[in-house]
Amino acid sequence: MDEILLSVSNLSITIGKEEAVRSSSFSVSRGSVTALAGESGSGKSLTALAIAGLLPSSATVSGSIIFDGFPLTTWEGIRGRKIVLMLQSASEALNPVYRIREQVRKVLSMNDRDSSDEHVMELLSSVGIADASEKYPHELSGGMQQRALLSMAMAAEPELLIADEITSSLDEDNADMMLRLLVRLASEHGSSVLFITHDLPLAARYAGRIAVMHAGTVVEEGDTGDVLSSPGHPYTKLLIRCSSLEKDSDGSLLVINGIMPSPRDRIRGCSFSSRCPVSIPACSSVSPPLRISGSHLWRCVHE
Repeated sequence: MDEILLSVSNLSITIGKEEAVRSSSFSVSRGSVTALAGESGSGKSLTALAIAGLLPSSATVSGSIIFDGFPLTTWEGIRGRKIVLMLQSASEALNPVYRIREQVRKVLSMNDRDSSDEHVMELLSSVGIADASEKYPHELSGGMQQRALLSMAMAAEPELLIADEITSSLDEDNADMMLRLLVRLASEHGSSVLFITHDLPLAARYAGRIAVMHAGTVVEEGDTGDVLSSPGHPYTKLLIRCSSLEKDSDGSLLVINGIMPSPRDRIRGCSFSSRCPVSIPACSSVSPPLRISGSHLWRCVHE
């Protein structure tokens, strides 16, 4: 059985009167790549911030986050060292007034690692931007900025690398190249990856396991091949059909109808019931039971 590095159980996040994440559970095995997938606004990024200990002070968190066998109650010595978060916008994450090599060197120094010129250049070479070592972030393309951010993440040699929608601003070829590079470097460094994305085809290519999130709740989790070939939850089924650019009966591209529930809404039953094409009254009134098939789990009234 795979060793669990990260276990998120019944995680709920409330900011003000908004419950943005609702009783979500999933896990990441050591040395694996796990995707957390779903539409924009489903709570994926807030979940990442909770794991990294970067939620705003106004947030109220319940449930548990177990990392390497211990509850995460403090992030001292963990955030930026054992757990590293790569943000969606590399241009905002990089410091505009320092050259790329100095930003990599800073990460090495903070983690008490070799910060020599040779090691800095080795890290930049590993992501293919050694020639950009003297440049400032604004002189780099979006793809090169993400590579610079990846070199900084790998400089910490983290146990868990969280990549939050890092390919969303890249074209298909560059997104694929970026994920291929990230997975290779994570494997070489022995890092696990939590890959947050709305792009199911990318998740299918690079993640061994996937958790599907809707309206702040993980509705399905399992080995990627099992989930994508035999989805149990209606939301997952529709996501897969939409990502395949399937067309409906009038020839229009298939879309998921309705609006995702707001974090202000009080949800009874399944979070997808108001949008689900196979919804029955019980879907919006009772908590959906957990269905289990091996390591494949989903919550749905329908068997």
